Amino acid sequence: MSHTIHYYFSPISPFTYLAGDQLENEAEGKIVYHPFDIGKVFAATGGVPVPQRSQQRRDYRMAELKRISARRGLAINFQPKHFPVDSRPASKLLLAVRDAGADVGSLAKAILKAVWLDELDISDRETLIVLLQSLNIDTQLLSTSEGLDEQLDSETEAAIDAGVFGSPFYIVNDEPFWGQDRLSEMLELANN
Repeated sequence: MSHTIHYYFSPISPFTYLAGDQLENEAEGKIVYHPFDIGKVFAATGGVPVPQRSQQRRDYRMAELKRISARRGLAINFQPKHFPVDSRPASKLLLAVRDAGADVGSLAKAILKAVWLDELDISDRETLIVLLQSLNIDTQLLSTSEGLDEQLDSETEAAIDAGVFGSPFYIVNDEPFWGQDRLSEMLELANN
């Protein structure tokens, strides 16, 4: 018997990018995608944006990214041209695509790859249109997404209320798992 996975994520998180395809490849049950506003989550839970962190924390973050990238065999640009960037347009688009029943998982991966590999600006409307077209997802969903500020704020608050404080974050049967390094442990619970 498999269990529903509630997958909370920010489309600008390098750790979410480095989770790769493991979730989609190994989950036996339903995945519910919950994009959120990482700035609001950090503000509510004591997180600090990367540029405001101490040098020691920034150095450790970089060491971790290099280790994870090498271990997972995923190429990454450690200093992308468009980071940090406003992730709200991409997060709202992910909500619109999810709510329309389209392939939100593929779009999430494409957006993350756009930031961390392809040097694209995910706050730019044209970039988002190109990503939708590349996945054969209705580009009209971008127009729909532009009116979803309240929904994104509401879903971000719901994530905070659920205990989310970083990205990626998974909840299975009310049990939280933070980080791509907890994927296997989370999947073991979810798939049994």
